[in-house]
Amino acid sequence: FNFQNPYWTENKDIIPAVCYGLDRQAILDTVVLGHGILAYGPLQRNVYNNENVEQYTYNPEKSKQILEDAGCTMGANGFYERNGKEIGFVISVSAGDQVRIDMAQAAAQQLREIGINCTVEVPEKVDWAGQMAFLIGWGSPFDADDHTYKVFGTDKGANYSGYSNAKVDQYLTEARQTDDTAKRAEAYDNFQ
Repeated sequence: FNFQNPYWTENKDIIPAVCYGLDRQAILDTVVLGHGILAYGPLQRNVYNNENVEQYTYNPEKSKQILEDAGCTMGANGFYERNGKEIGFVISVSAGDQVRIDMAQAAAQQLREIGINCTVEVPEKVDWAGQMAFLIGWGSPFDADDHTYKVFGTDKGANYSGYSNAKVDQYLTEARQTDDTAKRAEAYDNFQ
């Protein structure tokens, strides 16, 4: 999600509906033929991973309930609406990355099935500030600071989503300023 996009500023309360509306196992099974593991957190393949973090397990009924609790109603065209505006967004994907294009298409179809009008675009040039959502990937299989700080830290180099959370900044800074594994584990647990 591009958290600086006005759409998500106005509709941040429906982001969990999007997350619960994605059947990631189906995407894994069909797009990459079961090769891989489902992502549920930013440190999943790292020693500091916390398996007990909240996971957005596929639950289309919960997605619909979140939308309805947020004041959305089903429109005549099969998509939810709120305040006279259709609920929907565009996922952008880099050209030449067929696996992610296929993943985005599958995700968009799943979201349309629960009433979110989601489409996919493959722009000629990536406009990080202008996109609504972008399918990317990252990982921190080595030191947990690798990628995590620069992807989730406010105004950091690879924070293409514009994510900003003072507590997350605090915990990531605490984790990177010590080599004490217990202190790092506590900071990364708080981050997750």
